[in-house]
Amino acid sequence: MKIIDQMARTLVNESLKIKKEDVIVVSTYQHTIDMANAIAMECFKKGADVLMTLDTDDVFYGHLKVLSKANLRTTSAHCLGLAEYTNVNIWLGGPEDPSEMKRIPADKFSALFEGEQAHFEKARKKGIRSAYIPLGTVTPQRAKVYGFPYNAWMRNITGAMRVSPKKMSAFGRKLANRLSKAKDVHITSRQGTNLTFRLGKRPVHIYDGILDAADVKKGMTFVSLPSGEVTVTPLENSAEGKVVFDVHVAQVGKLVQNMRWRFKKGRLTEFKASRNLKAVKDFYDLAHGDKDRIGFLNLGMNPNAKVGYLMNSIANGAVSIGIGGNEMLGGKNKSDYELAGTMSKATVELDGKEIIRNGKYTI
Repeated sequence: MKIIDQMARTLVNESLKIKKEDVIVVSTYQHTIDMANAIAMECFKKGADVLMTLDTDDVFYGHLKVLSKANLRTTSAHCLGLAEYTNVNIWLGGPEDPSEMKRIPADKFSALFEGEQAHFEKARKKGIRSAYIPLGTVTPQRAKVYGFPYNAWMRNITGAMRVSPKKMSAFGRKLANRLSKAKDVHITSRQGTNLTFRLGKRPVHIYDGILDAADVKKGMTFVSLPSGEVTVTPLENSAEGKVVFDVHVAQVGKLVQNMRWRFKKGRLTEFKASRNLKAVKDFYDLAHGDKDRIGFLNLGMNPNAKVGYLMNSIANGAVSIGIGGNEMLGGKNKSDYELAGTMSKATVELDGKEIIRNGKYTI
């Protein structure tokens, strides 16, 4: 309970800076009710207006099974209605047991993602502040499905949550300064990555666990706890070469191993993996829009986080590349698809100057 109370205080007082005038929705599952209660109580202490919504594994999987694809493509009137008057959304993890995801057809998930686009776009345009708490994804059931040691996973995420946001903010500003001045990025690794792309005058987002006025002003309205990464959107037509991810990707109850992409003239021309490719490729094939363009670059900076679980991108020195939709980050890709992979031992050069070598910062 102690870590939950600490997280709630940090989220409300530091990350989101909740005030009396805020109208908040806290979305919980059955296994995260204690966490939702703690967050709601902290919000009430500020005088804020809180609505708690409950989802369950049975309802989540049930609506995917029962509703038609046409139904799922229709954006929920509840979501659109709530977006009319709320200004803060807080999401706590996801289903407790991901094993059922293996039995849901990819086209059902794809239809759901398509239907959510109008809601996401409305939230983006209104500047609704959002927070995601992945502590809710750390469950014995999920650990069993993915083969993660549960206790080590819990220690990893709670340790990452204890890192001082101010400490990460200082290093994040240093990284952001380098990225904001750079034009050319070159990423290599011993596993076979050799990727280049260009940066334009795009906003550089520092995810240090604090969402302040400066962040909101430049369109950054999302925070996660734990946090610790710097993100920028490359010029979407500039990617050339190959990227090999040495960190497994957990998706719909399966671990995608050794995922690798190849870009030519800015478009994704090769999408492979040594195991469980269908867990990500089926969604890609069904998606729409700029799914085959590079979407974002993430550089991790949380010293207590380790790769190998679900929040790989925040680990110190981790390098992540994403494809698909990136409008929420200030990019130009319009798509109902987004996917990222992570490299734990990459080397990154900005305009020929090295900032990461084999997964360790050199600045």
